[in-house]
Amino acid sequence: MDKRKVAFLSILLLSALLAPFSIKTAYSSRNMPPIVSTAWLYAHLGLVDIVVLDIRSPEEYNANHIPGAINVPSYMWFTNPPFGAEFPWMEMPSDDYLFELLGNNSITEDSWVVVVGSTSGPLAPLPLALYNIATVTRVALTLLYAGVENVAILDGGFEKWVADGYPTQSGTITPTPVTYTGTVKSEMLVDKQYVADKIGEAIIIDARDLEVYLGFILEPWCARVGHIPTARSFPTPWLWDLTINATDGTVIYGTYKNVNVLKTFAECIVGANKSMEVIVYCGVGGYASTMYFVLSEVLNYTNVKFYDGSAQEWTSDLTLPVVYEDLGSEYMDLQSSYDQLQEDFNQLQNDFNQLQDDFNELQAMYDELQYNYSQLQNSFIQLQNNITQIQNSLTQLQNSFAQLQNNYNQLQNSFIQLRNNVTQIQSSLAQLQKDFEALYELAKTSTPAYLTYIFVATTVILLISTVYLATKVRKKG
Repeated sequence: MDKRKVAFLSILLLSALLAPFSIKTAYSSRNMPPIVSTAWLYAHLGLVDIVVLDIRSPEEYNANHIPGAINVPSYMWFTNPPFGAEFPWMEMPSDDYLFELLGNNSITEDSWVVVVGSTSGPLAPLPLALYNIATVTRVALTLLYAGVENVAILDGGFEKWVADGYPTQSGTITPTPVTYTGTVKSEMLVDKQYVADKIGEAIIIDARDLEVYLGFILEPWCARVGHIPTARSFPTPWLWDLTINATDGTVIYGTYKNVNVLKTFAECIVGANKSMEVIVYCGVGGYASTMYFVLSEVLNYTNVKFYDGSAQEWTSDLTLPVVYEDLGSEYMDLQSSYDQLQEDFNQLQNDFNQLQDDFNELQAMYDELQYNYSQLQNSFIQLQNNITQIQNSLTQLQNSFAQLQNNYNQLQNSFIQLRNNVTQIQSSLAQLQKDFEALYELAKTSTPAYLTYIFVATTVILLISTVYLATKVRKKG
């Protein structure tokens, strides 16, 4: 026997001694604990048959994951994703699809599969962190259904692995495809008719929150409040211990209660007879998967059935009965009245908001109109002032034009008079010229030469003076 086989057998023996959860059920020959701690997983990472199945989103997985883990997101392990168009939600896939999915991810019926998910998140307005924890068991349930014998869940999920200081890696690991040849455990699943026929015979467990079971709250995926007749309330969140962030109230991680506490809860609610038939259901198939896993795999109840359609399918069939406790009847009436009042208030609030919006819009239009009116009024006043100034300028221009017209008329009269004077002067000058010429001729014949010259010079001076005076008179005119 080689060292590898010796090491493998040693680990198996050590696991058997240290694992209080190591049990065998009617459906499997389990060789690993159903709930493993971070310490257990770290110690067993080297085993050949160990498959660490990370069901978180590809983005979360690629950023950081347990060394060697493969990624198959949770939504690939069921059909009809929540809040989708298909009904009911979170149903078991077909056998062919499951076998192909398992084989493509190197999982065989002999694999030891540890399912790792997220267990952190907010508690309000919906317990999303708790639903995350339940999603892990939903995948584990599917693996058990497909015939994988050894399926476990990591207690506390990936968040506790990190909190405990264990190593991580990033990137993607691509598994080697194999052929999966397991045997489907079809007896695990029951339909609504089976459940209806078992009312009063089997123990029916409602794994939803107590307020939902009592009929105080109608979950959005259900058509009616209440629970299946004879069903016992065993809320799945009672199975968990939550580590809370003291600063913001969110869940850091969620773990399972001690096995003795789980056993006490189960014996008080389900009963101590572990061979009695038990049917578990919830809202759509999440919480019920956790209840199934704990009862069947952890506490070794040997005849547990899973109603996959759950309350979503049951309440939608109006031929099937539902009941809710008398404790909740008055509350439900009050809740109904409150819901109606809330609806009326919301409608009134919407009407008020619409009216407020219309008012604000009208106020904005009024303010804009008021501004435009003020602008127009200022422009009108400015225009009036401009018109007044133009009118004053026109009056002044008219007065100046009248005065100019008078001056022009006077100037024209003076010009006419001057022209007449010039004509007269020209006539006088012409006559003078004639007289001068005649006198000159006379002087040449009868007057001494020097007197003639003096006379001519005097006559020229007189002529020039006359022209000059005439010119001056014309300029003044």
